[in-house]
Amino acid sequence: MRKIGIYFHSRIVLAAVLSGVIVLSVPSTGNAYGAGPGQAGESIPEGMTKEQWDRLNDQVIEFDELPDLVRYFNPDVQNTVTSITNSIGNTQYIYDAMRGYIRDLESDADELKDSGETASAEGMVQYNVLNTTVKSLKTSADTMKQTLDYMNRADSSTKSNITQAVKNYTNYANQLMISYNSAQSGLSSLKKLVEADTAILDSVKARYSLGTAAHADVLSAQKDLLSAQSSLLSLENTTDSLRRSLCLMTGYSAESQPVIGGIPQLDMTEITNLDLEADTEMAVRNNYSLISDRHASSGKTTTGMKYKEAGVLKGEQTVAVTMQSNYHAVQQAKAAYEAACTAYEMAALEWGKAEHLIQHGLISKNESLQAQMKFLQAESEKQSTYNDLYQAYDTYQWAMLGL
Repeated sequence: MRKIGIYFHSRIVLAAVLSGVIVLSVPSTGNAYGAGPGQAGESIPEGMTKEQWDRLNDQVIEFDELPDLVRYFNPDVQNTVTSITNSIGNTQYIYDAMRGYIRDLESDADELKDSGETASAEGMVQYNVLNTTVKSLKTSADTMKQTLDYMNRADSSTKSNITQAVKNYTNYANQLMISYNSAQSGLSSLKKLVEADTAILDSVKARYSLGTAAHADVLSAQKDLLSAQSSLLSLENTTDSLRRSLCLMTGYSAESQPVIGGIPQLDMTEITNLDLEADTEMAVRNNYSLISDRHASSGKTTTGMKYKEAGVLKGEQTVAVTMQSNYHAVQQAKAAYEAACTAYEMAALEWGKAEHLIQHGLISKNESLQAQMKFLQAESEKQSTYNDLYQAYDTYQWAMLGL
């Protein structure tokens, strides 16, 4: 019988971390363009049409809208516009806390795997969400560290800091939306698992009343159902926490209920044709830390100039290594997604056969539920690996933009 070892305790931590990014940074100043999406005033930002502004305020969060939602409604970005230095201390605190929580999440994932609970459907869903969350938080933490290093420089200009802040928070919003969609992808299979376990428990109870099943069988079926229900509740809580954090990141209140769209469809040809050499050159040109290093004073001494050149060269090499790592992550994620697509196609064929048997009454309700659950698991895995691919590609693109 399936056992659940670690129920998404780490999701409570995740909610605290992600919410902390917002709560600790909420400014006292008002939003220049209104209280939030859907509550904006008459003023339309320069360079934006009324149609674009109306779409931004339509209570639907689309992935391609995140940069503008962050720019015009994120409380921390609005505060940064007037006082960039106010957020440095908060960012450092969040970064330190996030690194600690990442270690906790990794420990939870390792314990779940070592306990053998990943052999069950609900355990594997938990394990996948934990790993996706760790990847998202690591990306955010690394980007936040780069932000801290740059913003602490005395020669940083307000304008470039504001631009960078918008990019960083948009990156965070991207990760939240990807994580939200990943969590959503596991809900359907867990719901079907609860339905299947409920049917199994009813069947065992019926056999017990007829004397063909033992009381231990009933208790075991009840345990399985409770485990599935607990996992479903945990995942629902995680999804809600991610939704609230995304709302706050984009200027909505935590109680808002905007529709959250899906992750855009990638052009697989673009991924296949990535030019690592050219993209690395662009990343080196755009990298904020390197830009600051290039403009730093050398003291107009030979030693100072050599020290500056060595620092810039080392930074360029670091960016090149990072881009190479990002490139390999994209290719690995692409291979995993393609494998999941193949598995999904096979599962779809099996489910089609099962549907035929169901229509002719050749299999029981329990068997039909189990067959459907296998299909939903394959579908969930396909979506999960796609989200991983999108996250890897998104990270690659952000590195090209200087993060």
